[in-house]
Amino acid sequence: MANRRNITRKSKNTPNSFLIFMVVVVILALISFAISYFVLDQDKEIQKKVAELEEPINPDPIEGQATEVTDQEGLNTMAQLSGTWVSNYDGTMLSIQGNTCVFESPAVDSPEKVSGTIQVNKSIITIVYTGKHSCGSTEGHYEYQKEGEAGVFFKKIKDNCSSRSELMSASWFRL
Repeated sequence: MANRRNITRKSKNTPNSFLIFMVVVVILALISFAISYFVLDQDKEIQKKVAELEEPINPDPIEGQATEVTDQEGLNTMAQLSGTWVSNYDGTMLSIQGNTCVFESPAVDSPEKVSGTIQVNKSIITIVYTGKHSCGSTEGHYEYQKEGEAGVFFKKIKDNCSSRSELMSASWFRL
């Protein structure tokens, strides 16, 4: 009689690839929930800052008349913002003098110049276009953040004017 060999099969010790996939998906979901929590929590702080804005800016000021800023922090910020800034987004120039601002687009074929008013309340600025513009007199609220010695970034708090919101989302440098 022939001897039968006991053939032992080697079992695969590799885990099921579906199980690995599911574990990775669960870990990614947990990470995304954690990130969402912190982002939403930060949005609540920004909404509190918007609520602190006391009064809306006058969209049609009389020529030469500026809205008075009585807040000492606002005065410091206004002094820091005064001058000409250039957008890293598209080269638009933002000139701030007192409580007026002018956006000048560098486009060769159709340069655009839009005037507006700017109000500072602590670290929040409010911009309103005063001329004819698709945004009308819609207010834009941004948090002012200084970047180094000659840079500034405006973090959007609330602005229903998409063109201004897109423009302001870039960093700016002093000219």
